[in-house]
Amino acid sequence: MTLRRLIGYVLGSVRVQVRGKHPERLVNLCVCSGFPIWDIALIDNNLYFSTTLAKYREIRPLARKAMCAPRIVKRIGIPFTIGKVRRRPVFIVVSTILLIVLFWLSGSVWAISVKGNTKVSRGDILQVASDNGLKIGARKSHISTHSLQQAIAIAFPEISWVYVRFQGTLAVIEIVEKVRPDVPGPGDIVAKKDGIVESVLVLSGVPVVQPGETVKKGDLLIAGVTSGGIQGARGSVTAKTWYEVIAEEPLSRLERVRTSRKKEVKVARIGDNEFLLFPLGTMFEWYEIEEYPIKVFGKGDVASAVELFTRVFFEVQWKWTEVSIEEAVARAQARGKRAIEDRLPSTAKLIDFTYETSGDAESVLVRVVASTIEEIGELAPWLGDINGGW
Repeated sequence: MTLRRLIGYVLGSVRVQVRGKHPERLVNLCVCSGFPIWDIALIDNNLYFSTTLAKYREIRPLARKAMCAPRIVKRIGIPFTIGKVRRRPVFIVVSTILLIVLFWLSGSVWAISVKGNTKVSRGDILQVASDNGLKIGARKSHISTHSLQQAIAIAFPEISWVYVRFQGTLAVIEIVEKVRPDVPGPGDIVAKKDGIVESVLVLSGVPVVQPGETVKKGDLLIAGVTSGGIQGARGSVTAKTWYEVIAEEPLSRLERVRTSRKKEVKVARIGDNEFLLFPLGTMFEWYEIEEYPIKVFGKGDVASAVELFTRVFFEVQWKWTEVSIEEAVARAQARGKRAIEDRLPSTAKLIDFTYETSGDAESVLVRVVASTIEEIGELAPWLGDINGGW
């Protein structure tokens, strides 16, 4: 909206239709007299233009001089809107009442949402909220969210966090419930794998092994006791453990070798579809493919983008290649190390690797052994229901 139209809307403007033999004379007289006119248009031998309401009253002398008949066909602007409203007092009263009612309703709570509850029932939370002033129809200004949050947290010990907020006329109660860890019942700590004990840390119970002893899977490490007010074993036992993998590597392998023969073809790709620009002909039995772009028409990931490229097919043949013993051993050692590293638990500390090599005329065998230090104790709960606990 131009500045002239904006001023016309604020002060009031009219759309004028001019009839006569020479309506353009009136326009010329208005321009020469400094009258503000705009949006001039000639439609079906009738001339139309816009001007301010105040200036329209001064146009009539010029119209008589130009022998034209101006007529208002449209009224635009705030003064005309105010005039329409003033002629409808009932509308003003009803609108004012509706605005007051809407303003009052927006300050009240008309819906309550509870989020995050799984163990605590929604009804119990709403009951505590209602007792503290939060209910349908309550004024938001009369509700203390801080006091309400404290009341809900005190009423339900299983809730660790609560937050109350308003979204318009909606009250939202967000809670986070406490998560109790699944702690196994009391028992003994036993070995979950073979190893040589490195350290024993006892928090409760009686140690059964000492550093330097060899233990087997399932051996008792720390015994829980049921006297003296103590039940169940707690502690940590680390041991030196081993992981073993046997990797085999052949002394010959089948490899693909390119010949001197190749074929090229131009390809156009449109979206996900490809079109060969020339026939490919008879293809090799075995081949490798490489592509070299030529030009791209279009931008980004547009589906209609066209990409031109050269696709080259290289003929390959399969050939047995001899592998030296040193290379085969190195490859087998690397493959065995990767296999062991993939199996190691995150808590195990790797010490070193040892290798044993054997084989025949066709392949080599490498035995890879990794030494580690790790926690080997695990809790073996006692059977039956024993009173007490940790």
